[in-house]
Amino acid sequence: MQKILLMIVVSFSCLTACSRLDIAYNWADTFIASKVDDYFDISSKQSKALKKSLQQDFEKMKTAVLPDWINNAKELEQDIAQNKLNENKISSVFSLVMRNVEHFTSYFTDTAVNFISSTDPQQLAYFSKAFHEKNEEDLKKFRDTKRYQREYKEKYYKYFNMFLGSLTDSQKLLIEKHIQNSPFPLELKIKNKEWVFQKFTKECKTPESMKAFVRDFYAHPESYNDPAYQAAFKNYQKDLQGLVVKILLSLNSEQKKELLQNLQEKVAQLEKIRRRS
Repeated sequence: MQKILLMIVVSFSCLTACSRLDIAYNWADTFIASKVDDYFDISSKQSKALKKSLQQDFEKMKTAVLPDWINNAKELEQDIAQNKLNENKISSVFSLVMRNVEHFTSYFTDTAVNFISSTDPQQLAYFSKAFHEKNEEDLKKFRDTKRYQREYKEKYYKYFNMFLGSLTDSQKLLIEKHIQNSPFPLELKIKNKEWVFQKFTKECKTPESMKAFVRDFYAHPESYNDPAYQAAFKNYQKDLQGLVVKILLSLNSEQKKELLQNLQEKVAQLEKIRRRS
């Protein structure tokens, strides 16, 4: 189930990074259902039920999450426009985003429980096979050091360029140093997926125990993590926050203008999502 949880987190993380949030929002249920199909080979009936349930979850999040996102984006916009941006304010916004991501899965608890209840032994066997195959693929990608480092670096530049436009040489150097000194703990993340999967296999011997596991897992995902990965991930988050602070405090006038425009567009798209019935 770690993979399915990650799909949901990644899907909503992509919402904040996509150039058109309203379009990403409209397709999120289809995207997640297609990824679940990759792991469980679900029927059309299951896919339809899953997408309907996801849409209901997204509607709940419109009320619970979007107002805070909009308000904080507007506050950040004002701070940038008035040259009041400082380390404390940036750190506060960063921490808020991280907390929101950590709690995303709780909104999908009932959907996850209902879905796992609909699976049969063949689909669970398919899940086990697909899980290990894809985990091995991730591990091979990580071991291809040059490729992994290139893709990792490209992701950093992609997200910063998306919001800030062209980066200065000094900002590029900050990113290079961060990547070198604080790489994402991917190998531990891959091992952590296996750690969680083994717990799932060990504890889920009956339909009721499986539902109980999934319900608690979606409510408290961090409590199921390997302590080594959990510690490494927290350290990575801390270092990433430091990088974001340094980059945002080094913005030139053109970058501030670009960021303001992007924030205004994102706020307008989030408000469009919130108004949509």
